[in-house]
Amino acid sequence: MAKLDQYRLIIQQLLDKYAQYKPSYGDVDVEPIFDTQRDHYQIISVGWNQQKRVYGPIIHLDLKNEKIWIQQNTTEVDIATELIEMGVPKQDIVIGFHTPKMRQLTGFAVE
Repeated sequence: MAKLDQYRLIIQQLLDKYAQYKPSYGDVDVEPIFDTQRDHYQIISVGWNQQKRVYGPIIHLDLKNEKIWIQQNTTEVDIATELIEMGVPKQDIVIGFHTPKMRQLTGFAVE
């Protein structure tokens, strides 16, 4: 299997797993969104908690330049470690929510 196809599958499996968790508050859905043509993958929360609207990304991953970019992670889960456990080498993971300077200190890819 080609590397990008393998990464797409890994990302979708990972996000499907976390999309199963429903918040214990309010009427909130957790929705996976997979754009396989442009390689953008997200889990978003959408709904209501009493009179307050709930909407926003929980996890956002992109495939860019044959690397997995972690753009957002509002969970306590270490997504990078899970990706490594699923067979993705550290040099193919970019912690996109860190500044480029900070990325140099992470042990993961810079770009």
